[in-house]
Amino acid sequence: MTEPFAPHADARDPHDPTGPHGAFGPGEGPVRAPAALPAVGERLGVWRVSAALFDCASGTWYRVEHGLAAAQTGLALVYRHEADAQAVLMRFAEDSEALARFDHPAYGAPLDSGLSPAGLPYLIVPPMDGAPLLRVAMALPLKRRMQLLLDLIEMLDLAHDQGLVLHELDPGTLWLSPAQQLHWLGQGLAPADSQAPAALVRAAEPLAATRQRAGARPDAHGETYALGRLLGLLVNGRLPRREGAEDTGLDEVEPGATPVASLQSWLSLTAAQRESLDQLLDRAMMDGRSFTDRQLLAQAVRDWIAGEPAPATAPASGGAPLGAAGPAALPPPPPLEDDEPSATTLPAASIAERVAGIALVLALAAVVLWMLLRR
Repeated sequence: MTEPFAPHADARDPHDPTGPHGAFGPGEGPVRAPAALPAVGERLGVWRVSAALFDCASGTWYRVEHGLAAAQTGLALVYRHEADAQAVLMRFAEDSEALARFDHPAYGAPLDSGLSPAGLPYLIVPPMDGAPLLRVAMALPLKRRMQLLLDLIEMLDLAHDQGLVLHELDPGTLWLSPAQQLHWLGQGLAPADSQAPAALVRAAEPLAATRQRAGARPDAHGETYALGRLLGLLVNGRLPRREGAEDTGLDEVEPGATPVASLQSWLSLTAAQRESLDQLLDRAMMDGRSFTDRQLLAQAVRDWIAGEPAPATAPASGGAPLGAAGPAALPPPPPLEDDEPSATTLPAASIAERVAGIALVLALAAVVLWMLLRR
């Protein structure tokens, strides 16, 4: 599942609102060139870059070999932002031993960390086949994409049992194997009593709650908020714009996550399914109050995936607006098999169109008959 590497056309910080010239405009002062990405054969500490793999919001993934033990291989994520060095290096120094004790077949704890020759932070993780999740997820059926969130929550349940909490959710560190199994690489987890800085890497900020982006420690609210935002990415391939983020790039995510790829599965839903899924996403991503912990969010997703047919009667008026806090249960959608609508259920608009077509044919037939009788 490796694809040809395409270097950045513009490696400047996408979160910098001042543009490619930094704090200076054209001709107003010195322009700092972006740090160069490693080339094949270049060293990252004791590791040697053997192949460039994928570009993601965090940076670039490489395959690496250990310089002293050629049989030992791994993956290296070289972050594109020099400012991520504190979050990456300090947390590795503080938390790597605790993360290495988390024994889960789908989790790859960090093995090493450092700075590239150009000064970019990097993280080494165990090797695996596959690709970053959001580069390939949109090719999966909608329900399978939503199930991936439940897989991640199950992993978090086990992590919590071992004293680990969600520190940040960087989509670039979530991978999908060729067998469509979710894997989590790196240091998104942290010990509950970690003394490492609370800083986030830039790629995790679009999924982080306001308090955590301001430097607060992880909590249940921030965890559920990040998971809800990831659900939106898995369904829509994009995040809704947050106020004030139009010109700063704060909502930029994986380059492979395109909303166009999710359009077909969205159009295949019935009107009732779209409405109930809209309500779920609105509550999961926007208000931050409907789901107070990850288990409530997981149950709402399970209910949507395995929902029974909704009643034919229209809902009563006067309900709460979308995004407002309310009861956890959502109107269950009709059953869905491989994201295809039921062949026996026709939307109201489709029935009306058929009736109109029949009426038009009858009218034309009447006109033809009248002309024949006149002759």
